[in-house]
Amino acid sequence: MKIPRFTDADYSRDAITTRLHWLEDCTGRSFPHLSGKSYPTELVNGTCENLVGFVDIPVGLAGPVRINGVRAQGNFVVPLATTEGTLVASFSRGMRVITASGGCNVTAPNNSNASTDGTVYRFLGDALTKVSAVVLRDASLAMRFDAWLRSNTTAIANAANATSRYARVREISPLFHGELVGLSFLYETGQAMGLNMATKANEAACQYILANAGDIVCDYYNTLGGDKRFVPNEAKGRYVEASVLIPKEVIENTMRTTATRMSRFLRACNALLAQRGATAPNIHVSNALTALFIACGQDPAFVTVSFKNACTTFEPRENGDLLASVTLPNMIVGTVGGGTRLPVQQECLAMINCEDDARKLSEIAASVALAGEISVAGAITAREFTRAHTTLGRSVSDRSTSAGGKA
Repeated sequence: MKIPRFTDADYSRDAITTRLHWLEDCTGRSFPHLSGKSYPTELVNGTCENLVGFVDIPVGLAGPVRINGVRAQGNFVVPLATTEGTLVASFSRGMRVITASGGCNVTAPNNSNASTDGTVYRFLGDALTKVSAVVLRDASLAMRFDAWLRSNTTAIANAANATSRYARVREISPLFHGELVGLSFLYETGQAMGLNMATKANEAACQYILANAGDIVCDYYNTLGGDKRFVPNEAKGRYVEASVLIPKEVIENTMRTTATRMSRFLRACNALLAQRGATAPNIHVSNALTALFIACGQDPAFVTVSFKNACTTFEPRENGDLLASVTLPNMIVGTVGGGTRLPVQQECLAMINCEDDARKLSEIAASVALAGEISVAGAITAREFTRAHTTLGRSVSDRSTSAGGKA
């Protein structure tokens, strides 16, 4: 199972057609829109206003990658949308390393502790937080509102839940500041990414509060600022981890480096960048998520939230093996609504069999991220990173122009 490549004509229409036929044979699916077939512009309704056209971003195939997950199990060829030369090739190499090592193990913990009535509980593994605010008639009413909120939590949750087939309130937490009360709603969102449905649900909850606590509350704000901001102690998205134990032979033969060098590089990377203010302890998880998000109809603005506290670790073994892991506590993905309704994006989701399984998509995304971390660390420590970008990251005309001089 190897993606077809053509040394002298890899970007020709014949090469693309051959790869599409190969992909159809591997997946048992067809990809008419991915290959260029147009679709009715009316299908864009609900995803973009004042439509004038489309921006085409190339989609390449990476893989196959072996995944031993909870939902994602087997070999996957992954669509990545990008204009960065070398990116797809690099992720493919990382996936080749993972597959040669027996596949990556992926877990998506679902750490929930239900209360006796099943209404309010902490749902850390798969959650979305949406914050609204209510305005008290006077700051002195804070204790009274707190008591009312405790007595009416289930009713408020029911009002919110009634607005959606997917969103379910799991916790409502207040934060008091004078006459303002921030209400943090923790949701389970099923297969959806969930921000729009959470916005609608919060509106219903706030209206319920205003209607039933009007002697205490005089106004409300549905949302506080942008949903794309990263808040470290706020639950957003799906918690997912991916890891692989890479044998010494695979490291040396495929990446031409060692576990020790890769581990030292990651430590240096995180330590020195932290001194410059970087807060994300990973190499380039954002590249993996951006390319996969665009191909599969996710909201690219949530890449920042999804990768901001992603953590990559490389642990060398005494025998020369390397345990590589990546943890993403805030993976915000969905397989219904938004851009997932568009034909090309639907085909990309179908390619990885994720039409209606957001947790599976999160496991695949974590595996792609891990592949990227492994490949880049390998390339840099093997002194191949610059050469790869010089060779693959430029057009043929650019390479020809600068062949005799400086780039």
